[in-house]
Amino acid sequence: MTTETTLFGVGDIVVDVINNEIGVLLRRFNLYHTPPYSEMEELDDACVVVWDVFWCGPALWPMERIQAYTEEGLEILLDAEVLVLHKNT
Repeated sequence: MTTETTLFGVGDIVVDVINNEIGVLLRRFNLYHTPPYSEMEELDDACVVVWDVFWCGPALWPMERIQAYTEEGLEILLDAEVLVLHKNT
């Protein structure tokens, strides 16, 4: 197992500049682990890192507010300038 650092942290805010939505990163977990999900300190090769994001804005139904994104997917959206990251400091 290897220790991995992440660009994201719990409480970070992402802004979707296309849909004008604001999301808060709630938790980070391995998609392949069974509940209870908890933050990970060490990752193995069979790990798919996922973030639960709570979205705020007028366009979403209440049951759509929490959505899961892979960490890699969030990084791609940042690189494509679809999302803007604001660190929780």
